Parts: sequence; structure tokens; C-alpha cells
Amino acid sequence: MAFFHYRAFTAQGDLAQGEIEARSREEAEEAVWGRGLTPFETWPAKNASESAFFLGRGQLTSNDVAGFTRELAMLLEADVPLDRALVILQEQSPNARRRKLADTVLQRLLDGSSLSDALEAASAVFGDGYISVVRAGEAMGGIGSALAQMAEVLERRQELRARMQTALIYPLVLIGLAIVSTSVVVGVLAPAVAPIFAEGGRPMPAGLQFVIDVEAQWPFLLGALLFLLLCAFWLRVETKRRPKLKASLDRFLLDLPLVGKWKAQRGAAQFARTLGALLKAGVPLLSGLESAAQAVDGAYLRQQLLGLGDPVANGARLSQSLAQIPCMPLLVAQLAAVGEEAGQLAPMLLRVAALFERATERAVERTMSLMTPLLTVLIATLVGGLVLTVMNAVLGINELAAQ
Repeated sequence: MAFFHYRAFTAQGDLAQGEIEARSREEAEEAVWGRGLTPFETWPAKNASESAFFLGRGQLTSNDVAGFTRELAMLLEADVPLDRALVILQEQSPNARRRKLADTVLQRLLDGSSLSDALEAASAVFGDGYISVVRAGEAMGGIGSALAQMAEVLERRQELRARMQTALIYPLVLIGLAIVSTSVVVGVLAPAVAPIFAEGGRPMPAGLQFVIDVEAQWPFLLGALLFLLLCAFWLRVETKRRPKLKASLDRFLLDLPLVGKWKAQRGAAQFARTLGALLKAGVPLLSGLESAAQAVDGAYLRQQLLGLGDPVANGARLSQSLAQIPCMPLLVAQLAAVGEEAGQLAPMLLRVAALFERATERAVERTMSLMTPLLTVLIATLVGGLVLTVMNAVLGINELAAQ
């Protein structure tokens, strides 16, 4: 994909200009026509690398995008003009990458681009749903409220991700300590004790012999570990290159007893919250469906949700189409039907998202609360068994010395 500058005439005969992403000049002109404009001139962007928004030491993170969105929404809702709001963020934002982002967007605005066009240059970072919300806000004259909706979606995602990361800290610390302790016992203590039995002419205890045998096989064990890591890396590359393989793997995970239910609930929450925010911001349902589907992490569920556009465009209700998707929790379709009947689809979808997000949080908390004591017992058994084996060998050395 490349970026193209364009100049075009509006329906009122005014000259508009901006930037658009496309594979070719012809596709860029078709996209300009799709925006209701008559293209006058289209040419490749001179500095496409700027569109990646590489800032400082690295690219924008999801935290940067969420913080920038919330700060800009607050200023716009306080009736600060867009260009002035970007100047304020450029000068006063506490984050250097956000200041750089504000400066980049401001420069594009001064060049004649709209806010949605300026952000579309980094669609890989912001996402199509984000840009659709901004474009709808521009059309309705309420960019501030549209960005506030998007900020809520992004902050909720960050909150869920932070909760999961926090829940994983203690188990990872336990596993790390177990690896260190086991390495010390197997690689240092056991080899230091074993030669004493050979020098004394006594048979080595079975437990110590097992530890020595394991230590002697470290090249094989290291090779097996590297092989597994290479297989995981290969699978990751292949799933990126072959969407069907990724969808098949995701379908397999959805069929698992506990993991499948958690993934389905998480995907339903992502879809419902994004679509609810889009509809609340004024995005049409058909446009919002594709953007909301793209926000779902799971490849299989995302493919199924991307197919909702055709039946809905042909007159089917969203709730009826959702009910036909495998692995989608039935409650989503049921509450969507209630929202359609009451003419409150957007609020009902946001309520569905909150419901499944709380269910996901509880599932993660329960899993971690169960995993922590199990890991503690397993690690204590492993490390304690190794230490007892070495201690028994040390006591055997004392018996040797007494004789």
C-alpha cells in the first residue's frame, strides 16, 4: 500500500485536498470518488515513511493512542478549536510520542487534510474503526463526542489488558525462580557431590544418579527446547502468511472446553463495544459492522463477523445474523434483538460488552487464583525433591567419612 495526495472538487464546487492510502493511482482515484468527491489531481506522497508515525525510539503504542484520543476529546468537548487543541497537545502533552503525533497531525491539517485523512495515514496504528468514528464525527459536526466514544473503547481495552498482565506477574515470577533454583541444584550442587562417591568406591544414590543423568543430557534438552521454539516461531509466521491456517487454529481453540468459552466471550465483547461506540458516534450500521469485526482478535470469529454485511444489507436483522454464527454466545443475539425492538441497539451493545468484559475479568481472576497455589505446590515439590536428593547424598558422604 502507498499514500497519495489528491485535489478534488466537492459537490458544491469547492476544492478539497488530502491524502489517501491505496495500491495504485487508479485505486486512489476510485477511493476519492467513493468519498463523494470529483478527483482533479492525484500524485504519490513524497515521504511515505512519515505515514508510519515512527516517533522517537519506536512506533506509537496503544497507550499512546488512547491517551492522545482522550486528551484531544477533552479539549474539543471544551469548545477548543481543532488546530488550537493540537497546538496545546504539541506543547503540553506529558508524553513525547504524543507531542510528536500532535505535531504530525497538525502539519497535515495545515496542508489541507481533514482529521480523518491525517489519521488514515497511520491506519495500521489507529485502525479502520477509529478512522470511521472520526469521519462520522466530522460529518455530524461532533468530533469531540466521537473521539470521547473512541477513547472509552480504547481505555477499556487497555484496562482489560492491564488486568491480565497483572494477574500473570506472580505465576511468571514463580516459574522464573523455579528455573533458577533447578539450574543451581542440577548444574552446580549435584556435580560437586557426585565425584566423592566415585572416589570412595560407593555406589551413587539413585536420586543423585538421576539428577546427574539429566545434567549429562543438557545438550539434548537444550536442542529439544530450541526445536520447540523454532516450531512455535514457524507456526507464528505461517499463520500470518496463511489466513486459513490461522482461522483453523483459532477454530480449534474455540472448541476447547474452557479456553474456547473465554475466547468467544472476549471476541463478543470486542465486537459489541466497538460496534456500539460506532453506532453511538453516528456511523451507519453497514459501515460499522466491518470496522467492528476488524477489532476482534480471533481470526475465525472475525471472518464470520465480516460476513454479516451481506445479510444485513439484504434486510436481515443484526440479531438474526448473529444467531447464525458458530461460537458466538447466544446472549449477544438475544440482547441485540431487544435493542432492535426498542430502537436502542447501540446502548444495548455497550451493555453486552460490559457484561462479557466483567465475565472475562472474573474468569481470568478465577484461573489465576487457582493456578497460583497449583504452581506453588508443583514448584515446591520439584525444587524440594531435588534439594532433598542432594541432601541425602551429602548425608551419605558423612557416612562415608565415618567409615
